[in-house]
Amino acid sequence: MAAFKWTHYVASEAPPAHITEATSQPRASENGVAVLVDKNAPPPRSQEKQPPAGSTDYAVQLHAATDYLDFIRMLLPAARAGDVTAQFNVFRALDYCAIEYHLHIDRGGIRRTLDDALRTAAGRWPYDSETVRQIYARCHALVESGANEIGERSDWLRRATEGGYPLAQAIASHRIPDSSISGESEELANSEDSRRLLASAIRSGDPRVLWEIGGFGLAPKSDELDIPDQAWLLAACQRGLDCAPQSDQVRAMCTWDPGCQPYESVADVLRRADGTGYPGLEARARWINEKIDVGDWAALGF
Repeated sequence: MAAFKWTHYVASEAPPAHITEATSQPRASENGVAVLVDKNAPPPRSQEKQPPAGSTDYAVQLHAATDYLDFIRMLLPAARAGDVTAQFNVFRALDYCAIEYHLHIDRGGIRRTLDDALRTAAGRWPYDSETVRQIYARCHALVESGANEIGERSDWLRRATEGGYPLAQAIASHRIPDSSISGESEELANSEDSRRLLASAIRSGDPRVLWEIGGFGLAPKSDELDIPDQAWLLAACQRGLDCAPQSDQVRAMCTWDPGCQPYESVADVLRRADGTGYPGLEARARWINEKIDVGDWAALGF
């Protein structure tokens, strides 16, 4: 099963409250993935950078916002003052609308009303009418405003990347946001700058970084090292990313999987795809997290 490499946007969410130690004992989770948990454990030694203060609040607010133009304007003072978390979430809101509004509302370059978009929706989860309504509500004012004072999403991603925000670094390692709807560049992804950014990003232990690596096939591969992309996705779930049914992660995967069902978790989708190979995939995901927790970057190719 190849890397998903979706152009469909995965909405930003708050990082987990803590990142767990590899010495913890696995337990079952509602995501269907064995999660490594020790609520009394300190952050792992590999966590050299913490996302800046306020990152959880901004991400939660983005996920809950119903009007992204208002959300961005609320964050602009902090973003302009150098708050890299605000900068990243301004980028995230702009990116969401540039991709999702184009895919669901202005398909084919034709400006459509909400009623038109609803009529042309595929009608299969995750392309349901509620998704289209949510995208329209979040993005319509932003798209129609022509708010030039906000700036370009590529500039906000660049600022957050240069400020050391791990997920921004992971995204910037393979994307040129203003170049196309997908923003992917194979030349960029294989460059020395890309490898440097990913090496810095993964040291945060942020599960969203692991999801980005797995979702876009960014991990180094060689004859000696070939970690399945899906193992990175499971490793992100094990580190606390929301991988439950109906999560943004599941919705992104199910954009390309016609067999998806609304009750499936990330683990369910991968188990259905990989069959008897799933236990090995899950063990490999645990191995990834063990290497992260002890800072063995060479083993992971970083």
